[in-house]
Amino acid sequence: TTENQSSQCHHGGTCSAFAPLPSSRAVQRREKVQCNGAPKGLIGIAAFLGFASIKVVNQGNVAVVERLGKFHGVLEPGLHVVIPVVDRLRTTLSKREQVFDIPPQQCITSDNAPLAADAVVYWRVVDPEKAVYSVMDLKMAIQNLVLTQLRSEIGKLTLDMTFSAREQINSVLLQDLDVATDPWGVKITRVEVRDIIPNQDIMRAMEMQMAAERTKRAVIIKSEGERARSINEAEGEAQSRLIDARASAEAVTLEADAQASKLELEAQGAARAIAAIEESLGNKEDAARFQLMREYIAAQRALATSRNAKVIVSPDAVSDVLVKAMAFYDVNEKKK
Repeated sequence: TTENQSSQCHHGGTCSAFAPLPSSRAVQRREKVQCNGAPKGLIGIAAFLGFASIKVVNQGNVAVVERLGKFHGVLEPGLHVVIPVVDRLRTTLSKREQVFDIPPQQCITSDNAPLAADAVVYWRVVDPEKAVYSVMDLKMAIQNLVLTQLRSEIGKLTLDMTFSAREQINSVLLQDLDVATDPWGVKITRVEVRDIIPNQDIMRAMEMQMAAERTKRAVIIKSEGERARSINEAEGEAQSRLIDARASAEAVTLEADAQASKLELEAQGAARAIAAIEESLGNKEDAARFQLMREYIAAQRALATSRNAKVIVSPDAVSDVLVKAMAFYDVNEKKK
């Protein structure tokens, strides 16, 4: 029939030319769905682009921006708006001071002594554009440069000087590295040589040398101590003798002065006694004899009171003087 021919093609399938037309309700529903889907897609794309255009850089960092593959600028800390797809953040760098630990490196001193030395480098980025585009690997470049300069400076010194010239090595390394890294936009703030370690043979030799030096210093110090002790003892003995001599001299002087004073007082007393006797007797010679007799009697009394056996001989002259003295004594007693 004609209806079957319209719905069937000569290949046995349904032809689109003869397909039934959609109803008006289905066409309206399809148009409504298409109108509602288009604004949602545009809003999503706009939201994505807006979110992608907002960039936040943290405090202490900077971001390098490229526009179409070329350097465009540096973003400081804060909120920034870039052009999506056109602008791209190449990298983010820290402008704070950073610490770079240099691993131990084998070095040879000017006197051919092998040793290992390492260092610590303090650095910071001052020009982000140079730091990104002037060198491929910034940290690797700094490390190799420090190692090269460290080997060069240690090679100029002897082994003994490397232990005492660290400040000099640090100063030279800082100056050379600061000049060499300036094209890279980097500022080297400080370089510190941390450890300088010779090999085992040199360490043993140094320990033996130090032990010998300590022994030598100990012997010297001991001998100086003994010498000082001997000197001090000699000086002390000499001063002691001098003090004893001075004390003995002063004692002799004082004793002589005392004896002289005693004799002087006794002489004065004897003179006064003789004068009194002379005044009583009227004869100076008799007075002197009388005084001698008194002293003789006192001496005899002292001998008589001792416990030793003794023999006392009295000459006639002495006896005569004694008689006269006794008579004088009796006369004076009667006068009283």
